[in-house]
Amino acid sequence: MGVTEMIHTIRYLMMPVIIIISVEFLLIALYYCFYYQKQPSDRKKIHIMKLILGALFIGYIVFVFELTIFGRGTSHYLEMNLHPFSGYIDAWKKYSLRDLQNCIFNIVMFVPLGIFLPLIMPKFNVFKWLLLVVVGATVSIETYQTLTGAGIFELDDLINNTLGGIIGYQLYRLGASIAHHKKIKLISLVGNLAIPLLMGLIFIGMTIVYAQQEFGHLTINAYTKSNMSGVDVSTSLELSSLPVVAPVYKKIINNDEVEALLQKKLGLSEVNVQDGGDDREILLKDKAGNPYTLFISSEGNWTLTENRYTNEPATLAKQEPLVDKAKEIINELSLLPQDAEFTVLESGNFEWKLPDRTNLNKDYWLGELSLGLKSDGSIYSLAYDFHQHQFIREVNILSPSEVFERIKNGDFPQIKYNALVTEEELVIKKGDQLTIDLMELSHMYDTKGFYQPIYRVSGTFNGESWFTLIQARK
Repeated sequence: MGVTEMIHTIRYLMMPVIIIISVEFLLIALYYCFYYQKQPSDRKKIHIMKLILGALFIGYIVFVFELTIFGRGTSHYLEMNLHPFSGYIDAWKKYSLRDLQNCIFNIVMFVPLGIFLPLIMPKFNVFKWLLLVVVGATVSIETYQTLTGAGIFELDDLINNTLGGIIGYQLYRLGASIAHHKKIKLISLVGNLAIPLLMGLIFIGMTIVYAQQEFGHLTINAYTKSNMSGVDVSTSLELSSLPVVAPVYKKIINNDEVEALLQKKLGLSEVNVQDGGDDREILLKDKAGNPYTLFISSEGNWTLTENRYTNEPATLAKQEPLVDKAKEIINELSLLPQDAEFTVLESGNFEWKLPDRTNLNKDYWLGELSLGLKSDGSIYSLAYDFHQHQFIREVNILSPSEVFERIKNGDFPQIKYNALVTEEELVIKKGDQLTIDLMELSHMYDTKGFYQPIYRVSGTFNGESWFTLIQARK
């Protein structure tokens, strides 16, 4: 879940919380007006501030239940992940801000609990009682999710929620110290902010280490090693153990002039621009007022589509007269980096294609371009996905025999090879049979945009088709 989706979800879930807190505040106001003020001053009464804190606490509990229990489905029955810090490890291996956000969100979610408890009940000023409630609440939620299938019992969630409760308690202690001494004491400040400060230093250190690395991370490396005890791994391939090298390339992206080019060549004018992170969506119109949408992706590809046009099925015979027109338009736009293979697709669109050629130790272009024309020769769609690979250098890679040894040791990701396969069926256990039939050298983009060599290993797993992807670079 990204930041935008997270904010949208929180706004949606906050509505019932706001309604509940509003009703509670109304009841508190009635209590204050019709009971509290009429009681003798020497009579013991519930303090209004306690009631307000209690109302907010109830709203917070409802919000947590909405996030962790209500409406989560039943697709994870009895699933568990007992690997500590696996979320952080996966986030590092993928260098994924989205994965890291999930970990941080689980911490933040329990921070209010560590603040509310000691404010409402003095007993929870003692750390051990607060810790007991925080851990107990987390275990209860995780157990419920596991038994009902609403989620996975994750040790990471237990760790993160507990950290959140402790941080909340430390913030309460810091606030109490400031209120008592009427000033901020350095020792209290550093001591009570120790956990977030330490986490911040760790994240800064990881960022520095990542920036110093020549290449980025491959998402296929985010996996847990399999236990291969009692698993029969075999192959009929003749696997070489000789040293091997393979090229690494860098994806070059340059979309800066796309909008200006299309406006100039196609007579389009800008109406509106929407930025979605690194992506851009631009609403354009032609001289006749027909609206177009230009979507420019951060990955380097872009599409131009006429919004009101509905494509009708076209035959090859109908498209033949438009071939020269299509080529003329593309030449006018100067979109082809070099001569490319031209095809008229069954859909009626025209396509230019450059194949991937990773056996070249030099710069090269690859990708495709698709053009859709109306019967009058005007454009209704244009999709550009050409990009340049800049040759960086050759790197030493694993030999086929080393790849086979990694598989025998369980050092590879189990990939969901079709939609019908469950996570449980992917778990390798004693008695399973894994046969390797093919090893192919391929390439994959890493988190810095480098095109790194990988092995695609395929075969059968317990008689079913199977494959995995393994980083080739040593």
